[in-house]
Amino acid sequence: MSAPIVSKNIDSYDPDETKFYLGYREKDFARPHAKYFNPNVELISDEVQKGLICSPWANAQSYEAADAHKHILQPGYETMENGFVRTKNGTMMVAVRTDFKQVSGEAWDWWFGWHSVETSRYKLWHPNSHQFSWRFPDTLDISNKSYADRYIGTFSFINEYLGNDCTDLTVAFIDPKELGIDKSEWPELGIEAMVCAKLGTPQQGHITEGFDGVSYLIHQVRRLADGNTELRSRFWVKGMPEMGAHGLMVHCNMEMSHLAKFLPELYKEFRDTV
Repeated sequence: MSAPIVSKNIDSYDPDETKFYLGYREKDFARPHAKYFNPNVELISDEVQKGLICSPWANAQSYEAADAHKHILQPGYETMENGFVRTKNGTMMVAVRTDFKQVSGEAWDWWFGWHSVETSRYKLWHPNSHQFSWRFPDTLDISNKSYADRYIGTFSFINEYLGNDCTDLTVAFIDPKELGIDKSEWPELGIEAMVCAKLGTPQQGHITEGFDGVSYLIHQVRRLADGNTELRSRFWVKGMPEMGAHGLMVHCNMEMSHLAKFLPELYKEFRDTV
């Protein structure tokens, strides 16, 4: 019998914001993945900028996370691929499309199981906004688990800037089927991965229960005819003001575009590490 493969947080859980900082310091540069750290993050794409100008969209373009499977599992594009709108129930819906270059769905799933256990890994994603990451549970047996199963059911406790202000957030990863998403439909649509999660709002901080039942995220990796991929992101956040939605759109497109530049090589080098 082979020894179990155990994933454990590199850093301890310490939510003391006075110890948080942007960028890398000496101890971070000593980590084996530090060569992928690049503080030069590109600005948002033209299409995201246009989506911001058009926002807020008419609420007839919106839907709740519970109905996302009716929309995101369709060929082509929605009217609002980039923008924000308040739903008829009052939830803020945010949509962002990012050119994902050569990032595969496999690499995307691997990334979510790999980066959350160490802050210096998380900082690679958005060096100018990410400050802290810790996964609950602290220790996880990932033996014989797919890349997706390594993060589904876990909670990512993070601290990051969305616009001017930093905040504690929780991302609780769930199986897409909890949102009615049928994986059997993916191949025909070119979908290679779909990360789904419940969101704890900034007011809640780091939590493992008490989610509001309406705040979620979906990140869909879809293969295009030219061989590249795209990332279609959707967020639903209860109580988020329009400036918060603006900041989330900008943050999402910047971090995803930045990640796309190095994730294929990072995955190739570190795919067998935990």
